Amino acid sequence: MVNKLSVEQVKGEVLRFWNAFTDKSASQLMEFYAPESTVFSSVSNRSEPGRLAAARRQREYFHAKSSLRATVGNIDVILLGDGAAAIASYTFQFHASKVATTTAGLASEEDIRNGRASHVFALDADGKVRIMHEHLSAIEKG
Repeated sequence: MVNKLSVEQVKGEVLRFWNAFTDKSASQLMEFYAPESTVFSSVSNRSEPGRLAAARRQREYFHAKSSLRATVGNIDVILLGDGAAAIASYTFQFHASKVATTTAGLASEEDIRNGRASHVFALDADGKVRIMHEHLSAIEKG
């Protein structure tokens, strides 16, 4: 059982998160989120529970016709307190094609060229690394 996070471990969790997302692994993505986690997505104006966000992503992005691609920039990690929690902040690029939308089921494109992300990771009672909070945003260039 791990009782303290390391910078390299947190960086690895960020990469593992994006790999699960782009690999369309619903079960792996769901496992990242603590039951009490919150998420601000890049397109939402309010937070939602982490596992609900994972379920929404599965519905919108994880069907057979969609295509996902993500690139992560330099990851900065701050270990908190006794090392049982950490904040990872980084930039990312994300592109999704044929995203399922709620408007008449039409597919759309999503292209985030200047994304910013913050993840708060913490160890749960079993020593598993979980996301407690996630905030994704995009810089609009114009």
